[in-house]
Amino acid sequence: MDNQGVYSIPFTQYLLPNGRKQEVTINRPKEIYDKAMAIIAAGYCFEIELLGTGHVHMTISNDEEDLTCEVVPNGPEVPKAVDRMITRFYQENNIARGTR
Repeated sequence: MDNQGVYSIPFTQYLLPNGRKQEVTINRPKEIYDKAMAIIAAGYCFEIELLGTGHVHMTISNDEEDLTCEVVPNGPEVPKAVDRMITRFYQENNIARGTR
């Protein structure tokens, strides 16, 4: 947590042009962070990439496949999409809080 009450959620970012991986974080409120950490504890990961169109594609994945995604224009829609994706996946998959 930083001093402004936001928490860092880890994402693997795939960079243009060749998909090189880089670890990044996206800062979100505690409610979203707690859900994200429960999803990670359940064995899933978060991935994000900037597409050639200028859109951002983000996913929740397991070792084999992407399980849900959001695609939004790069900019202020990205944090909203992160919240939507995490909340939706958390609810649809009955991810329990505090599994870690």
